[in-house]
Amino acid sequence: MSGKRFLPFGLMRRDQDGATAVEFAIIAPVFFALIFSMIETGWIMTKASLLDHAVNQTARMIYTGQAPDQGTLEQLICDEASVFSNCRENITVELTIVGDFTALPDTAATCTDANSTAIAPVTTYASGSGGEIVFMRVCITTDVLVPGLGLGMQMAQTDTGRFQMVSSMAFMNEPF
Repeated sequence: MSGKRFLPFGLMRRDQDGATAVEFAIIAPVFFALIFSMIETGWIMTKASLLDHAVNQTARMIYTGQAPDQGTLEQLICDEASVFSNCRENITVELTIVGDFTALPDTAATCTDANSTAIAPVTTYASGSGGEIVFMRVCITTDVLVPGLGLGMQMAQTDTGRFQMVSSMAFMNEPF
């Protein structure tokens, strides 16, 4: 017999070969889950921040009286928030005129999912006139890197497993 010789049961307890591998096998999944959760959270927050910025920039056109049609507005948002893949197929823009800032619509957003066979939802698109209060909501569906970890577990999902990101704001149109 070359290499190790057969050790009686009592002596096997002192054999340390493979102890590091066992420790690594126990700790590694937790460590990698933590790392991937942090990366996922950072990526989702970056997407959310870029979507909020894009909505803010395009809303400026609306409240200054330069409201484009719905397709052009969607394209402007997608151009500004360039991190979303297939943005035009997965974005829904809703503009609703409200009576005052206390009468904002509910928080349930209507989202479009290009992977779904369902018909694209119909939303209101009324940019209003000077002095009116407008509620703007943009919903986009996107994929996450590691859906079973971190922030991805807290996000709303579509029927096809994509995740919804919503940005909304209310503003009063300038008198134009």
